[in-house]
Amino acid sequence: MANAVAPLIDLNAKINQASLENNFSRLLLLDTKRRELIKGLATDPDFKSDENSLTLLKDTAEQNQELITQITEKMSALTQVTSNKIKMLRSYRMAK
Repeated sequence: MANAVAPLIDLNAKINQASLENNFSRLLLLDTKRRELIKGLATDPDFKSDENSLTLLKDTAEQNQELITQITEKMSALTQVTSNKIKMLRSYRMAK
């Protein structure tokens, strides 16, 4: 079973690295691959879930929820910074 979930472990590590780098386009690509992999595992009749693979899937779901929260916070912060810059530029233009 470890071989069946090894790509999932690898994708999780890559997703965590992309998150640390704030590489949102890479996050989206890797998350799409991870979803396809999980969907493939779920529909594969030869995949026999054991305690380790179920634990990995549970941990992946928890990590994904945490990642979504972090991305939401980062995007909110980026939106705030962008908004402040736009306000600053508008003020600068009005002062000319």
